[in-house]
Amino acid sequence: MSPLHSGLGLPGALLCLLLAVVAVAFTGGLRPALAATAVAALSADYFFAPPIYSLRVARPDNVVALIVFFAVAGILSQLVDRLARRGLQAARAQAEAQALARLAGSSVLADPQTLPGLVTELRRTFGLDGAAILVQDGQLWRPVAEAGAPPPDRPEDADFAAELDQGAMLAVSGPSLSGADLWLLGPFVTQMRLAQERARLRGEASAAAELAEADSARTALLDAVSHDLRAPLTGIKAAVTSLLSATEWSPEVAAGFYRTIDTQADRLTALVSNLLDMSRLRAGELPLSPRATDVEQVLVDAVNSLASAGNAVAIDLPERPPPVWADPGLLERAIANVMANAQAAAPPGLAVRVQAGAVDDHVEIRIIDQGSGVAEEQREDIFQPFQRKGDGAGGLGLGLAIARGFTRAMGGELIVEDTPGGGATFVFSLLRAGDGRASDARGDGDRIPPAEVPCRPAGETMQ
Repeated sequence: MSPLHSGLGLPGALLCLLLAVVAVAFTGGLRPALAATAVAALSADYFFAPPIYSLRVARPDNVVALIVFFAVAGILSQLVDRLARRGLQAARAQAEAQALARLAGSSVLADPQTLPGLVTELRRTFGLDGAAILVQDGQLWRPVAEAGAPPPDRPEDADFAAELDQGAMLAVSGPSLSGADLWLLGPFVTQMRLAQERARLRGEASAAAELAEADSARTALLDAVSHDLRAPLTGIKAAVTSLLSATEWSPEVAAGFYRTIDTQADRLTALVSNLLDMSRLRAGELPLSPRATDVEQVLVDAVNSLASAGNAVAIDLPERPPPVWADPGLLERAIANVMANAQAAAPPGLAVRVQAGAVDDHVEIRIIDQGSGVAEEQREDIFQPFQRKGDGAGGLGLGLAIARGFTRAMGGELIVEDTPGGGATFVFSLLRAGDGRASDARGDGDRIPPAEVPCRPAGETMQ
């Protein structure tokens, strides 16, 4: 500004320099502003106060102007510095409030992602290079949640470390944390400890639920074994004892004993098979050999596997259904279990109806009875193990559970609906086999001609 000293004069120069001092105070703080005030006062004296290019001041009014400039610049520097500090404090307080709000929100979310979310939020809030929650595994430290690259591998390598729950450590790396940062870090550490506690309690609750379920299944199994498995054994024992007695039985009576033994042996075999099937389903060791499967043949085999006693089963197939992608043996047993359930539920003298047909890329098999039906709130319960409602006479309550387990293992679904007019309709939905897969899995010679299928036309029944 020195080339303009004749036009500006000392007052104009001091006003321009005062503006520069305020700018320094706003950007650099009080100390740089005070230094800038001193430099500005000396510069104004040297370049603008006569005699020019000298620090001497010839006129008293210029001395007063310089003193007033120095005082005003100092006061303004302090005011601007305070305003800037308060602005920074307000911005920091807002950032802390936002961080605490996000932290409070994360405390409500009791899910497995809470700890990783807290570590990510911690790194973002404090601008850290890396953060990790470490647990000791032998002589090494293993991260259970981490954010940033690279997070500390050990608490000793961290710029800051804090102890969490169950021996875990919070380790962070990056800029050093101030006292205010440490104050805000406290809620993060508390939330991490609470998250660990929630995770531990969830694990204990899950283990307790599994134990309760296992205990309930064990109790139900013992009750079933004590009654349902004993009943056929009692019948077999009584029939064999009668045959082995000294009494001479007529051929008709002896044949009745033999039929009792055969029926009760079949019943016992079915009960034991259901127990084995349920154990395989729960263990995930069910052997599965899916292929293109003829629905009509499976229905016929399922009907033939049923006991001779019970309501008739009417298979109504106006058209031959397309093949499904399933394991034939498992599908037959699943359908037979549901048919037996429908026979037990249907009123005496009313046949159980079976229908099948293609629906888009699925094939639906519907097993229809006109019994008492299933209440909507019980439609999932009946597929649980050891639920005896409508699960066949003398059963263990496993038939429907096994049927759904087999169906889902083959990629299908089994549900129950209302039958119009009363009763229940069980619907198997199975994937339709592609033409290529069906033809590869079975040649024309393997298909049973309609005349050889022991099905009655619609309206007739088969037991």
